[in-house]
Amino acid sequence: MATVIPTGLYAQNEPAVQKVKVVRGIPYCQIYYPDRDKMEKLCFDFYTPETPSDVARPLVITVFGGGFTLGSRDYEDMVAWCNRFAEVGYAAASIDYRLMKAAKFSSKSLIRTGYMAAQDVSAAVRFFKANCKQYNIDTNRIFLLGQSAGAVAILHALYMDENERPKETFEEPMLSPLHSTGTPEALNEKFSVAGVVSLWGCIFSPDMIDADENTPVCLIHGGKDKILPVDSGFAFSIPGLPYAYGSQVIADRLKKLGTSSFEFHLLEQESHAFYFKYLCIYQLDALKFDNCFQIAREFMRRKGGEP
Repeated sequence: MATVIPTGLYAQNEPAVQKVKVVRGIPYCQIYYPDRDKMEKLCFDFYTPETPSDVARPLVITVFGGGFTLGSRDYEDMVAWCNRFAEVGYAAASIDYRLMKAAKFSSKSLIRTGYMAAQDVSAAVRFFKANCKQYNIDTNRIFLLGQSAGAVAILHALYMDENERPKETFEEPMLSPLHSTGTPEALNEKFSVAGVVSLWGCIFSPDMIDADENTPVCLIHGGKDKILPVDSGFAFSIPGLPYAYGSQVIADRLKKLGTSSFEFHLLEQESHAFYFKYLCIYQLDALKFDNCFQIAREFMRRKGGEP
């Protein structure tokens, strides 16, 4: 059954929509960029309600999609996610992460770049934990939300242990352990989050999900996804690219391990990144986006993230 939460579900007892303040281009990490053979800064855009708060806010960190070759923190959907969350009282941050050149697109490059993106997600989380007072963040209520490649990054940041790293990541000598990058103050922080929202994401192996990894997870996926299949198959439906295990396999694995802190929303008639009207134009379908927002927000509320 498709899970669709109607628009307007929160009309009752909904906080008044707040004006949003945005600060753009704040550095959170300086990291080696293999495709450019140099160190570069990664930045985030920070969204908060315009009205100050004496209480630390929950934070949603959003991670864009684009096949690890393109994308931006100011993609239309990332802006929409951050604005919507900030309007109702969250802080939100849309982050950069390292991409590969399209000319180098291959199975090995996808795996390595996915690993680097997971490193960058971890660095962002630990940056906010280290600087929580400056940004008025409740470190017990940090959530991750990613779509497509962004979802792949957050799932691997969550589930991958050092001994589970793909062999391809060791072929690039400058790649360090997963949670070892970031600003000096972030290096003292442990990666942990209150919950994860994965929009049509996947992992490279379900075996990396261990019984003691019980962070709440919300999985949203279209049943007709041919880019990252809801069950399993080659990425982009191209043999030779990495074999991907989608939300159905992840949910089955979590269920088998006895984990109850997950939910799986299968939208059977939808394809990849279905809240875009046209995948290559990135224009949002307002109703479909709103349905995803309501699912994500209700999940966060159930996991203690209500502003």
